Amino acid sequence: MFLRFKNKTNFLLYLFATGLGDGLFFIGVGKLLSRQLHLFLGVGLLFILNEFSKLLFQFVFSSLDKKFSLKKAIIFSEIFQSIFLFSVVIFSFDVFSVKILLFSLIILNFFDGLSKVSEFNLTLEIFSPGERKKFNSLITTVNQTSRIGGFIIGGLIISYGYYELLFMFNAISFLISSIFALHIRVQDKKIEVKSSWKEVFKKENRHIILYTFIIASNTVILSSNSILGFKLSVTNTKETILYQIANAIGSFIAAFVLGYKILRTEKKENTFILIGLCLQGFLFLGFTSSLVSLKLLIFIVISSISFFNLSIYITKLQDYSDLKFGSKVYSLRQLNRSLFNAMGVFVLSSISSFCKIQYQFSISIFCFLMMLFNYFFIKKGMITYIASDRK
Repeated sequence: MFLRFKNKTNFLLYLFATGLGDGLFFIGVGKLLSRQLHLFLGVGLLFILNEFSKLLFQFVFSSLDKKFSLKKAIIFSEIFQSIFLFSVVIFSFDVFSVKILLFSLIILNFFDGLSKVSEFNLTLEIFSPGERKKFNSLITTVNQTSRIGGFIIGGLIISYGYYELLFMFNAISFLISSIFALHIRVQDKKIEVKSSWKEVFKKENRHIILYTFIIASNTVILSSNSILGFKLSVTNTKETILYQIANAIGSFIAAFVLGYKILRTEKKENTFILIGLCLQGFLFLGFTSSLVSLKLLIFIVISSISFFNLSIYITKLQDYSDLKFGSKVYSLRQLNRSLFNAMGVFVLSSISSFCKIQYQFSISIFCFLMMLFNYFFIKKGMITYIASDRK
């Protein structure tokens, strides 16, 4: 019992350290890119390269017929990222050119993909099926809260112009996360990123592809919420931190509702997903208001629903992993998530521009369409979000 508690604690501390580093790196690179390039070009590159690096990881490692040690993979990834960042600080001589920043962005996000696959497998080992819905929501809250810490610390350092110090702290955060990962006592196992596409495309498994594409739409909704709620501007550190705090409030509300079972979700997951998507569709229309306080409230509610749904999505994904696919199903989910997120916002923005309508109307229609798609596939028995009864 004590060992399980210790493992959970070390895992959450590991996630807190990585989230802190993510916040530091995002605000540091985002600020430098937006300063050296046109604002929207800099932010656009930050967004696009994040997804490109994740896609690159999936394509490269999916082609390798090799299994990796669960614990060694995550520790190697964290230590490598730390050494890489230390090297960037030492050999850039305080001159962080656009090329160095973009290269760093690609490398760190590439190896972060290996960490994410390992994290998914660690979750399966540490948390029992009956605990996962509650802890999936808690994990999201820890990630969001730690990113706020990274943004605040990064903002203070940036205000004095010490970017090299910011990246040094980021490198140290990777070392700290590797120490916490090292102290997680679970039976080591071999994992693989390689996805057997022939296996996935078999008729009896096609619902997995459909499922991972549908849940990837949640990322588009979260991204659109950010765009509309705060028009995320890395040149305004206070605004960026406010965005992160609001996101954390949303994830905390979702964790509180699930953790204390304020809503009885068991066997009702399909209904909650449909209601949530419908409610988000109506809420996005509220961004036409000029009241900042109303927009902030709408942002938090949409965020809460997305994180609530995300916990249900991931819990079911873990069911599929336990029953048949292992880490392959997570690799497929990450691939679809990156594709969907990279294309989703671009397509919705293009539709808004072409049809000369406001973006909030496009994302609102998107939410209603996703609700209808979900309803159709649930009714046909092709997908379900109801978690298994295994304890």
